[in-house]
Amino acid sequence: MKPIKLIYLLLLTQVSACSYFFPDKEKDYVYSKEIRPLDIPPDLQAENSLVQQDPQLVPVTLSNTITRVDDGIEVYLRVNSPFAHAWRVVGKALTASSIEITDKNRTDAIYYVQYDPDLQLVEDGSFWDEFVFFFGDDPNQEMPYQIYLTQTELGANIYVRDDFGDTLNHGDGIKLLDLLFATIEKDFAR
Repeated sequence: MKPIKLIYLLLLTQVSACSYFFPDKEKDYVYSKEIRPLDIPPDLQAENSLVQQDPQLVPVTLSNTITRVDDGIEVYLRVNSPFAHAWRVVGKALTASSIEITDKNRTDAIYYVQYDPDLQLVEDGSFWDEFVFFFGDDPNQEMPYQIYLTQTELGANIYVRDDFGDTLNHGDGIKLLDLLFATIEKDFAR
């Protein structure tokens, strides 16, 4: 037997035995058993019971309603839901409105977004439109904004702030707030 045939024969047996070297994790998952709960030492359990947690503010009425509040000083949205639900609803509304979320910080309750208040729809009909898209100026002039949430006893309030953290109560900030309001209101109507 020639050495090349022997090498091919060994190679063929090794390739057919790949499952031996790379086991199927799906089988391990299917045949696994439930993991027992973690044992916590008694001294750690005592420490956890001594730690006082901040009382969570829960809205008086838990309903899926949103209102736009303009009290002359501030303009914001109020969602009559717990903070966790309001956080998810705002993220869903930003995605549905095709607003780019550049970062989010749930502990500080801030979404960092890029928004163009004068958004122009790009035509996609001809070769010339494609040429202008690639070699022309960018029609979108997105600016950074922050969507800030606070929790109150009535639900969660949603504010729009500029890149420096100042609340916007006029101009482009109101456009973004109105867009969020319309999107969330349409989502709640479903």
